[in-house]
Amino acid sequence: MEIYTSRKKNIFLLFLSLLFLAAGIYFVLHGEEIAVGKRSPLLVQGIGIAAIAFALLALFFTIKNLLNKRWVLRANPEGLYLRIRNELFIPWQEITGFEVFEVRGSKSVLIMLKDPQAYIAKEKSPFLRKMMQWNLRLCGTSVSISSSTMQISHKELLALLIEYWNKYKK
Repeated sequence: MEIYTSRKKNIFLLFLSLLFLAAGIYFVLHGEEIAVGKRSPLLVQGIGIAAIAFALLALFFTIKNLLNKRWVLRANPEGLYLRIRNELFIPWQEITGFEVFEVRGSKSVLIMLKDPQAYIAKEKSPFLRKMMQWNLRLCGTSVSISSSTMQISHKELLALLIEYWNKYKK
């Protein structure tokens, strides 16, 4: 089984990122006009700068996803391969189960691991290592998958993962 990114979902995210970028630029350029009453123009412009930074980051990842023609998740009898951040292999025997985690309507599939710290230790990027540690504290595992940019819903993803795990765990 191989799952790829969804072109439709990424084009929608590209559109949202561009809207966010435009709003941020508007806030920076028209901060004094927007700041009515007790609001500081600098606060409005600061929010605009933060929106621009967030939008540019989102644009980078969305464009990267649009140009990526490779799979983002692959499951076979050996285990689960994730190519979300970088390529990560998790043998089925290392997985203890799956859970769903929801934040403001956005659902992620949590991959519950026997030794989540081992996967954190394997990560070379300090930023991603910190994100995995944060994920471990918040969700109880260091690895999660969001289907928001995949060609599959979170329910279908969860069902497929459970099916493969039940079939190949030993």
